[in-house]
Amino acid sequence: MDNLLTIYNLEASIGTSKSSETWTYAKLENGLDNVSEALNEVVQQYFFLNDKGFARNHVTGMAPAFTFTGRRVQGDAAQDYIFGNKYKLDTNRSSSFQLKVTDNSGASPKVTTYTVDCTICNIQEFSGASTDDSAISFELRFNGAPTSATA
Repeated sequence: MDNLLTIYNLEASIGTSKSSETWTYAKLENGLDNVSEALNEVVQQYFFLNDKGFARNHVTGMAPAFTFTGRRVQGDAAQDYIFGNKYKLDTNRSSSFQLKVTDNSGASPKVTTYTVDCTICNIQEFSGASTDDSAISFELRFNGAPTSATA
């Protein structure tokens, strides 16, 4: 059981400003309690005669997205950036997403960092009963393929 990947060991960040070609990132952590990944794959299925009615699947594309949910924390740099752009369109919703995944299964930890341009979508800032802290959600959809680096 020592090799299980616990979600709180992921480190997700969003680009909040860009100078030249370099993003400044803020961690997506405070107030967020759930994250889910959807690859949104395009799968071609081929039913060849020799397979006797069974399919062969071929993944030909994907549109990955991460969905984050939690509670609104005012003053948090990542949340303030995301919700500050919710009524804006086009390039005002463009950013960069960075995900660091730590593999502790070996003798020493190995961290792989994925970086990709993204679009912030389906922003929900206000939700819940009058006595609740505001429930939030937003998606970060990939624009192209991520790059990866392992340290």
